[in-house]
Amino acid sequence: MAQGVLHLVRSNGSLMTSRTGVELVVQRIASRSAKPGVDLLGAVFSTNVHDLVADPEVDVILELIGGEGLAKDLIESALAAGKPVVTANKAVIAAHGNQLLAGGNVPLRFEAAVAGAIPIIQSLRQGLAANRIDAIYGIINGTCNYMLTVMEEEGLAFEEVLAQAQALGYAEADPAFDIQGTDAAHKLTILAALGFGTSYDFSALYVEGITQIAAEDIQYAKELGFKIKHLGIAVHSDAGLETRVHPALVPESALLASVNGVMNAVQVVSDGAGETLFSGPGAGGAATASAVLADVLSLGSAIAGQSGAAAQRQNQNQDKPKAGPAPAISRVAMDDIASACYLRIPTVDRPGVFAQVASALSAHSISIEAVIQKEQPASDASVSIVIMTNRVVESVVNAALKELSALDTVVGEITRIRVAPTH
Repeated sequence: MAQGVLHLVRSNGSLMTSRTGVELVVQRIASRSAKPGVDLLGAVFSTNVHDLVADPEVDVILELIGGEGLAKDLIESALAAGKPVVTANKAVIAAHGNQLLAGGNVPLRFEAAVAGAIPIIQSLRQGLAANRIDAIYGIINGTCNYMLTVMEEEGLAFEEVLAQAQALGYAEADPAFDIQGTDAAHKLTILAALGFGTSYDFSALYVEGITQIAAEDIQYAKELGFKIKHLGIAVHSDAGLETRVHPALVPESALLASVNGVMNAVQVVSDGAGETLFSGPGAGGAATASAVLADVLSLGSAIAGQSGAAAQRQNQNQDKPKAGPAPAISRVAMDDIASACYLRIPTVDRPGVFAQVASALSAHSISIEAVIQKEQPASDASVSIVIMTNRVVESVVNAALKELSALDTVVGEITRIRVAPTH
C-alpha cells in the first residue's frame, strides 16, 4: 500500500497539483526495515515511526502500518502533536475510533479503511449529509466475494477456491481474518457509526463468515432465484439498529447480486436519495493508495489555506463527533432480528422424513415457502432437504434447528443462510 502511494505521487503528482493546487512532497518515510530497492522520492528514511511526528517539515502523517499496537501509538502521538493523520487502518478505527476522534481538533481521516477506492466515507459525511440513512448493505470483503463468485461459476468446493484465492494473492496464508468475517465487521463498524451517528462499537456486531457455504448451497440458491453474498448489514428501524455480518441470499434482480469477483459495493438506502450503489475495487495497492491520497489532498487544501478559513473549519469539523457523546441508539440483539431463511438439512433417504421435518418447523410456527428435494444416486446414504422459510425471528429459528438436529433422521449439520432484507 505504501509503495502504491509513492507510485501515484510519482506518476500523477503534477495532475494532482493542477486539480487541487496542492503539491505533495514526501518528506520522511519510516519503516521497520530498510527499503533499498524502493524509490523513496528523495524522502529521509528511518526505522523509528515517531521520527515522523518529530519532523517539523511533516504536515500530514500517513499511517499505513496496520494492526492496533504501533499504529495506534503513532496516530495518538501525531494527533497530540497537532498533526493530521490519514490512515487505511480499519481495525484501529473500529476498535478505538471513539477514543481517537474524541478530541476532534486535529483531523483524522480514514477513507481508505473501507471499500478501497470507493469514496463511501466521503459520501456518507458529505454527499448524503442531507438524508436520513435507513440502511447500509455492503459487499465489503473482496476475498469472500471472489470465493463465492468462483464457487458459483465453476462449481468448486470451498477448500479448492480458498487455495486458488491464496495462490492469486487474494487471501492470506492465514485467511481467517477474511473468511470468518472479521475484516468485514471492522468496516461495517465504521459505516454504521458514520451512517447513523452512533459510537464505534465492534462488539455490538453479530459476525459470521463463509466457511459453512458449500457449492451445492450456491446452486440451490440459484434455483430459488438468489445469489449468495457475504454482506455487512446495518438497518435502523423503530426497534433500533441492527448491525450484522454474515452470508445472505440476495435476489438475482438486486443491484448487489451483480457485483462479482474481488469488487466491493455498498448500497445506501436513504429518505431523499433513495437507493444508491457505490461499487469499485475494494482492495489492492493502487485502489487503497487512491483513497489515501484523496484524504491527503483534501487536508492539503485546508492546510494551504487555498479554500479559505471556512474550508479549514469544515475539514476539521467533519472529523469531530457531534457535541457531547454519540446519540444513544439502541442495538437490536441478533436473537430479535427477523428474516426469511434458507435451510439445507441432510437426512436419511427414506419415506416420511420430510413430513417429520415439516412437523418440527410447524411446531414453531415456521411456514415453508419453497422446497427442493432431489433423488440421490443409490450409492448415497443421505439426501438434502432444502427449505425456504417465511420471515421469522432468529430465536425461533434457533429453537427449531436445535429440535431438528436432535432427530435421528437428520445426519449432519444443518446449513442456515438468512435472506438479505429489502427496502
